[in-house]
Amino acid sequence: MIRLLRTNPSRYQSLDTTQLKARFVRLQSLLSNASPATKSVFAEPAPVQGSDNIDWLAHLGGQPQPLSKMPQADAAAARSKLNAALNDVLRIANERAGASPDDAAFLRSIAAYPSDDDIFVLNGQPVIAAWGHGLAGKQPMGPSPAAAAASDVAGAAVLASGAAHAAGDGTEAAQASGRGWGRRFLLLFLLLLALALLAWWYYRDFNWPPWFDYAAFHEAAGLSEQELIALADVLEEDIEALRQKCTPQPGVAVLKGEESSLRDRVASLQSKVAAQGSLYDQHQIPYSQELRALQSRVPPFNERISAMLRECDAIVEDLERKRAEDLRRKQEEERLRHEEALERERQEKLAREAEEKRKAEQAKKQERKQDEFDKRRTAAGGEEGELTVTLLWNTIDDLDLHVTCPDTAHIYYLSRSGCGGMLDVDQNARYGYNGLPMGRVTREPVENVFWPSARNGKYRIKVDLYKEGTRTRAARPFKIKVQKGEDVQYFEGEVSSGNRDAYFDFSYP
Repeated sequence: MIRLLRTNPSRYQSLDTTQLKARFVRLQSLLSNASPATKSVFAEPAPVQGSDNIDWLAHLGGQPQPLSKMPQADAAAARSKLNAALNDVLRIANERAGASPDDAAFLRSIAAYPSDDDIFVLNGQPVIAAWGHGLAGKQPMGPSPAAAAASDVAGAAVLASGAAHAAGDGTEAAQASGRGWGRRFLLLFLLLLALALLAWWYYRDFNWPPWFDYAAFHEAAGLSEQELIALADVLEEDIEALRQKCTPQPGVAVLKGEESSLRDRVASLQSKVAAQGSLYDQHQIPYSQELRALQSRVPPFNERISAMLRECDAIVEDLERKRAEDLRRKQEEERLRHEEALERERQEKLAREAEEKRKAEQAKKQERKQDEFDKRRTAAGGEEGELTVTLLWNTIDDLDLHVTCPDTAHIYYLSRSGCGGMLDVDQNARYGYNGLPMGRVTREPVENVFWPSARNGKYRIKVDLYKEGTRTRAARPFKIKVQKGEDVQYFEGEVSSGNRDAYFDFSYP
């Protein structure tokens, strides 16, 4: 639907927004058997939400033109159709007057409209906005009296026939009384009026003056209009081509230059279309369909140019935004690569420093003079770590080394690893049920626990006389060495059959 007009109750009489919709439904119901032209002549009212204004909508297609602003010939043709539709409404009202006076009165009120400014023409068909109302302080308009006149003509003919008989009788009376000339003149006048109206009705669509060469005019006008249509086609293609030129600089500058040229061409084409219309107006000839199409086709070109430029601006803005995003992404990727390179260099530096430190510590270990702990551990295949606890004694008894870590993990012969440490040497081991040795027995035994990477905290050492290898109640002395990097801590103690366990504590680092 196309909106024709928006009305305000302050300007129109009897504009009742609560009843308009019901009135329109009632109107359509009463005109259900009328012609499509009659039913479509009334616009549909649509109250504007949030205000007292009314939008008047047309169900026809095309570009609406106010009747008051149309060329004289077009306006006359549209008004003729309007009067025919409204007189059709009045005819229906007269037919319903006997059965439903209320419906007849309603239809007669509907046939009124405020002014010609409220009549719009779409593809040659008139449509009334604000029907059934009048402007404040002005008398509403209605259909021209053509139909009523035609009806009057028919009535006049009947009257004339009857009057002829009366005239015959009157003649005889006049011969007798000397009167009747006035009636003859009246009958003659009515007959002439009827003939004039019938002639107007019959010849109303004839071209005038008849001596004008209308065929030659339309042939020449048709050629001119074909040229105008070709110009409009090319102009429309050039407007559509603007989209392909929507690129960042220098494309925008080029586009702005073409805008001025296109608008000049639109103005020139509008001027030519107006000049073509003036030729029709000069000879009072209705516009051709081609000219009407041009008149409605060319004016929107300027808005299409503006819309295309707005679309182009949006495309360019999107392209520039994507370019900026790509630039930011590349910069971010470059920053991350730089940070990764710096991190690799830092890690490589730390690795070199760690390797140098390890080599230095290894060199220090090699330089350090091995003591008895180192000799026995090395001979037994034990390892040295960041933290190393070594137990040695000089009997064939089975002494066991236990270490409890800061996290309470317990490393000994039944659980050889925990908290990162490992028991890798356990000598003079014996069976618990009979005390017999499990393997080779030595008088220079050693047990060893080492941590490649030790946890910080407090550690507890326990030395346990698990099984005696000699039948004596004498004490068995032992020594413990705790190697913490380059720092060394020693412990000494003894165990016996009466005191089988000894405990020592140390902290790391």
